[in-house]
Formats: sequence, C-alpha cells, structure tokens
Amino acid sequence: MRNRMISLTAAMVLALSSMAADIQTDRTWYLAGEAMKVSVTADDALIAYAELCDTGGLAAGVVVGLKDGVGTGIIELPSHLHSGYYVLSVYTRGDVRVAHQLVAVVNPLHKSRNDDIQWVKIAHSDSLSYASTEERLRAAELVERKDADVAETEGHIIKARVKNVYEGQTYKGSQICPSISIIGKQIHYFEGKMVDDSTAVFYAYGIHGKLPLVLSALTSTGVSLPVEMVSPFASLVPKKLPHLVFHYQRSEVEARSLDMQRHQMAIAPVKREVQLGVNDDDTAEEGVTLDYDDKAFGTLPYLTYNLDEYRQFFTVREVLIEYVECVSNRKINGVPHLAIHGRQILDDSSWPTLVLIDGMPVYDVECLLNYDARRIHHINVYGEQYTFGHGVYNGILSFVTRSGRLTNYRPEPNMQYLVYEFPE
Repeated sequence: MRNRMISLTAAMVLALSSMAADIQTDRTWYLAGEAMKVSVTADDALIAYAELCDTGGLAAGVVVGLKDGVGTGIIELPSHLHSGYYVLSVYTRGDVRVAHQLVAVVNPLHKSRNDDIQWVKIAHSDSLSYASTEERLRAAELVERKDADVAETEGHIIKARVKNVYEGQTYKGSQICPSISIIGKQIHYFEGKMVDDSTAVFYAYGIHGKLPLVLSALTSTGVSLPVEMVSPFASLVPKKLPHLVFHYQRSEVEARSLDMQRHQMAIAPVKREVQLGVNDDDTAEEGVTLDYDDKAFGTLPYLTYNLDEYRQFFTVREVLIEYVECVSNRKINGVPHLAIHGRQILDDSSWPTLVLIDGMPVYDVECLLNYDARRIHHINVYGEQYTFGHGVYNGILSFVTRSGRLTNYRPEPNMQYLVYEFPE
C-alpha cells in the first residue's frame, strides 16, 4: 500500500515538446488566490509567455523576461478560479513548439459549477502517488497552438485591435496612425504599424515594469477610432482535462488558505489598477510614474515654463494667452489645433504640432484649454521637427501635471487607458 501526502490522481507533468521551452513551478498544487512562481528556460529568446488555461480559456498569464535563456515570473492566481486541473503553457514568439504542464488548483472557499474535483480526506501520509505512465500519455497534445506569431526580434511586441469601421465610414490600414504613449512626467511616445486594416503592432524598446499607458488610433482625417490591446498570449485552450482526485490533509489546506488570504490582502493595493482620467489627487499619487526629466529627447526644451514661477490662472487657455506667446490656437478644417511658431520652428502648416499631456497625445484641444491650469506644473516647448513612425510633427508642446497621472483629465474618446507590465 503506497503512502501519500498530497496525491493527484492524474498526470502531474505532461511530456515536454522536444527542444521547446522548459518550465518549472514552485509547488505541485495551488490554492486559488496564491502566487505561482514559474521558472522558464528557453534558448535564443529574450521573452517567454506563460499562460494558465482551462477548457474555457485563459485564466491567468505572465510575460517572463529571459537573461541568458533563463527567467522567472509570478502568476497571481485569481481568487475566483474553480477547482480542477489547468494547463500551464510556455512558449516564445520565435518557436512554434510549446511546453505544457498540468497544474492542480483548489478553491476551498468558493464552490463553482465548473469544479472538477473529488475531495479525499487523509489523516496523515509521508510521500507523493504520481499517475501511471498510461494516464500521463492519455493526458498529453491536450492543447493546440492557435497562433505561429511573428518572431520577437525587435523588442517586446505589443498588438492592438482597431475598429476600422466607425460611424458608417471604413478606413484602410494606410489611413490609420496607431500610437502608444507612456503616462508620466517623461515623454515616451511611439507610433506603431498597421499590419492590416484592423491590427496594429508596436515594438517597445527600453521600457520595463508596470506602467500606465494610453493606446490610440487616429485617422488621416483626424477621427479617433476605438482601439484595444490584444493579449500577448496565444490562448492555448485545452480540448479536455483529466478529473482531479485531491487527497488532502485538512490542517495543511487550512494553513495554506490563511496564508493565501493574507497574501491577497497584501497585494490588494497593487492590484487596484489606476483608472486614468477620473483620478483625484490622492489616488493619482498611488501609481508609480516616470519622474520628470526635461531632457526627454536628449536635449533641453526650446522653451520651458514652470508655472510655480508665474501668477496662477484657472484654465490652460488663460496661461497660453498670458505667458506662452510662441503657441497659437488656430482652426484647420473647422477643428481647433495648437501650433508652435518661433525662430527654431519651421512654420509649415502641413505638419501639425504634437501636443501631449503627461505623455498622452491630445486630440480634443478644447478639453485641454479648459483644463485646470493649477494642476499643470511644467509646459515644455520642443523646437524643430520630429518623426514618429510615419508621422512628421512641427515641434512638440508638452504639458506636465503635478501628479503625472492625468489627474481629473477627461479621457479622450475611443482611447484605451490601461496599466501594462513591460518585461525586463
């Protein structure tokens, strides 16, 4: 009679694809709400994608940065996961092969109609009863790779889906300019490439960590199209999963459950993703933003205004009229635009001025002009011309708020505001 400590009557480890990424987890089973540490080994890759799926779809995932082919990541398991088996898959963009591993997740606090678990209580035991070779083989090729994606050769790849049919008008990819801007006191703005009429691709360089960003798609006629980021994961959904027979010891499950609840309380502030555009001053300060740097482009601004040194006005419109003489407000095809003019600016009306607030491009100039100027700390004017992607801009006008988080700034229409974690 075999001794069992926590036996899982099914395959614990699926056979790894030959030469595919290797994956290891720090535990053999998890409580819903716990943190799963994933160790990944993959040759010839800088980034790996680890995702946890059941037959219903993606449950959780993480992007793992690799150094010399090795990296670790943390998957925060949602506390609402049902009990049963999940498949943990790891892959890289440049390799169609995928590594798979079965992971048992137990939720002792919530029952779900999707639970697929049989609880078997034991008093004590001192070893672990893997499933038979036959069971392991029966549980393998469970998932299929639905995405053979582009190779990760030019930095971290971000994808977005653009609704190119809007208010009865259909736009081609060549008419759409997608962009991503990192929200903060520095300027990190870059434009992407439309690979077809509704898919945008961005290549992110030198940006790491969990940062707020704005995703936008502007047409050549000035219309802002609805856009949303596409998950970097390939959604490797399993066709079927084995039934989980969970041999448990009550004291161990209870102790783990208490630790899990403490963990959930500890990470609650971090999990509260900042909803940009509706923040008050207090919540705006919770997020980590890029610090102020007036050399964002490797050079000082042509002109800079620290509004603490001037008399305070209530609106940005008043500030521009009273202090910033090199900026004019003019209409193009009936739409208001801000434009920079001066000795270092080539006054070419065919090139627009790029207007930013905390790094976000401004399309609705009236919204900016009516914004509370007391929340603005710096106004920076960058001369000369700048190129982002296929766009050429006649200077850059950058507004930096005191919080760096677009505090109380009304969201631009159809843009997506989110917090995104860029891999190391």
